[in-house]
Amino acid sequence: MTSIPSKRPASGAIGSDDDDFDQPTRKREDNRNKTALDDQLILLPILASCGSTDDATYVVENSLKALRVRRLEEYDQLVYIPPMAKANLQAKDNNLFPLMAKVQEFLNSDRHVMLILGDSGAGKSTFNRHLEHHLWTNYDKDDAIPLFINLPAIDRPDQDMITKQLQVHGFSDDQILEMKIHCQFILICDGYDESQLTANLHQTNRLNQRGQWRAKMIISCRTQFLGPVYVERFVPQPTDRYAKVRSDFFQEAIIVPFSKEQVEDYVARYVPLEPRPWVTDDYMQMLTTIPNLMDLVKNPFLLTLTLEALPGVTKGQQKLSNISISRVQLYDHFVNEWLGVNMRRLRDSTLTDGDREMLEHMIEKGFIFLGVDYSKRLALAIFEKHDGNPVVHYLHYDHKHTWRAEFFGPELEVRLLRESSPLTRTGSLFRFIHRSMLEYFFSRTVFDPTTYRDGEEFDPQSNFGSSDVQPLDPNGP
Repeated sequence: MTSIPSKRPASGAIGSDDDDFDQPTRKREDNRNKTALDDQLILLPILASCGSTDDATYVVENSLKALRVRRLEEYDQLVYIPPMAKANLQAKDNNLFPLMAKVQEFLNSDRHVMLILGDSGAGKSTFNRHLEHHLWTNYDKDDAIPLFINLPAIDRPDQDMITKQLQVHGFSDDQILEMKIHCQFILICDGYDESQLTANLHQTNRLNQRGQWRAKMIISCRTQFLGPVYVERFVPQPTDRYAKVRSDFFQEAIIVPFSKEQVEDYVARYVPLEPRPWVTDDYMQMLTTIPNLMDLVKNPFLLTLTLEALPGVTKGQQKLSNISISRVQLYDHFVNEWLGVNMRRLRDSTLTDGDREMLEHMIEKGFIFLGVDYSKRLALAIFEKHDGNPVVHYLHYDHKHTWRAEFFGPELEVRLLRESSPLTRTGSLFRFIHRSMLEYFFSRTVFDPTTYRDGEEFDPQSNFGSSDVQPLDPNGP
């Protein structure tokens, strides 16, 4: 049984009097919260008009049972590898912990918000869906209610997002009022970056304030989306602007790349799912033979792409000893898929009118072509102007008049391309997701057989058997 907070909070639980941010603010809070408490007294007769309180609770519990069954049936993750994480972006990679265990620790603590960060394709959404499935599997009527919220699918999630999500699930207004008074929630908020949000959702939704929703929030975001100062977007804020911010109500975790053992585990589970030309050992042999490939596929998204692409780029040769393959062939496929996925992500995201118009112009021109061109130019600049140092530091007021602004400045087209490219970000530091990806794009500036005609998308190299395509040197571009 998963241990999660009770629906009726005891002293010290979220939403109780002991949750005030500090003692001096309590008197000021009392007047401000009197209205919210009066609102609850007004709501009680509304609920009573539907029958007794017990009847209303019974109806809600039945609806929750139906939601639980539906959400469990909708879970379709065929392969799940528990991710490892570290405490923050600055933490060393030698001090890792299982992410699920850390989330469980958070749920059993007095904290209110947990931020989960990770690169594109790191597995944030996969983990969030598995977490919801885990919580519903172990759910008991006295537990907090797990509620998965796809933030880009909610209109203005900064305003009463719990009510909006419950309405999506078909709960009536009366049921929602009943739950607001009596229930606690575990909010699993997915895709903060895809909603293009800057608001502190805990603050704007007035979570854990008197008379409001009582909830713990787990929220995920891509590292590429956040700048060096991001914590204030997620740390619970006091209702009194002069009160001390309770940073102890907040924690974060950063999903790290797969280990070699996790890659092997994923391949062993993934390959048997459908008929394939190779067995697990064949795939592992190729992953370990091609230089630097094992490091790159520690990103779950790229690992999946690799498993699908490897047989195709061998031109049907069955004997692995006869196969000659270069990283360039696979990276062409990676880049095409990566940019295509991010183009669709942007198209489905909540964008401003200006962002949407610019995106449509870029799609019309050829989004993948523009993305490849952006990464090629960046790779060339790193070798020509940055002495090949793969890590680029960019702070706008310090570097807005340098070459770096062309790739990391605030201009709209630059921002859309940067957030869609295979880059990772740690505060104000940017780099390609792997050194070999930097080398790949640099090699494309020297030798690029790709043809492009105005108005068409970028076509990956198709002549896989060509003797002109040489493997990249693992020690240099």
